[in-house]
Amino acid sequence: MPIISIIIINYNGVNLLIQFLPSVANLNYPNYEIIIVDNASTDESVEFLKKYYPQFRVIQAEKNYGTAEGSNLGAKYANGEYLFFISNDMELDKDILNYMVERMEQDKKIGICTCKMKRITEKGERLNIIDSVGGDLDIFGFPYARGINQTDNGQFDNFKEVFFSFGGAMLIRKKNFEEAGGYDKEFFTLADDIDLSWRVRLLGYKVTVEPRAFLYHRVSATLGSKFKRAQKRFLSERNTLRTLLKNYSLDYLTFIFPLYFIILLSEISFFILIGKPAIARSGVDALIWNIRHFRQTMLERKKIQNLRKVKDKDILKLMLKRPEKIRVFFDYLKNRKAKHWRGYFG
Repeated sequence: MPIISIIIINYNGVNLLIQFLPSVANLNYPNYEIIIVDNASTDESVEFLKKYYPQFRVIQAEKNYGTAEGSNLGAKYANGEYLFFISNDMELDKDILNYMVERMEQDKKIGICTCKMKRITEKGERLNIIDSVGGDLDIFGFPYARGINQTDNGQFDNFKEVFFSFGGAMLIRKKNFEEAGGYDKEFFTLADDIDLSWRVRLLGYKVTVEPRAFLYHRVSATLGSKFKRAQKRFLSERNTLRTLLKNYSLDYLTFIFPLYFIILLSEISFFILIGKPAIARSGVDALIWNIRHFRQTMLERKKIQNLRKVKDKDILKLMLKRPEKIRVFFDYLKNRKAKHWRGYFG
């Protein structure tokens, strides 16, 4: 039973810690440690942890590093053979680690394993609604959460290779994490998990989902109250563009980029037409940021490409060929009054 280092990033989330830490502290797995990186919270998070969970290791960051660099900081203090990154808004099933570790121990080529996530309400009501069962990615870097918003009838209960693991529930071998270079600290949050999963794949390792392992996720509890839609849109697009620049080979990048820009410009135009100039501007700001950081991105790209062991033709076999943004656009036109679209652009 290898030791597992559970790493939780917290920022002003004392109410979430009160609600969800009991499930983390009482897992059936016999050999794990818990590391909480507090990103300079101004609430009572640290005081709560010291009083009620003195057995946890609390790392107090000097500033808010976000999920990316915050996770890197936690990994530096980890003693485990595996790192289990989870959000502070997760209620874990007692056997979650048993199933995930068992699967990874059976196949040393699995670099990352994730689990099934279902919804839980603010009041703690567990819903039989899927949040994700691993993630798919289209060739333009846009993600799709497998099974999202579907009633869980066991339709995703097969162990499967997926393209990426959401960072809210990512079990990764520490040696793979270090070999890949950890999270990209420039990302702060959003798409950092996609980028890391992609780089682990380039090293020749698999990303899988073990649906026997599950948890309940309080959706948007961490980001929802702290970032407006335009801010999230900026971070997501900025980081997606950087991911593409770093991880694709030059041949595929030359093919993908013109199509990517056509989709992005169409999206910006759409937000202008529906009267959301702030969200439209976020796409422009993402481009400007990447232009300003282009040299540094190219230095990171060189490191990644030098470590590459898998060709892009094999990477693309696991990616969605249809542009997810276009699918989402038509879903919006057809179902814009549906529940999952209410307040989406607010």
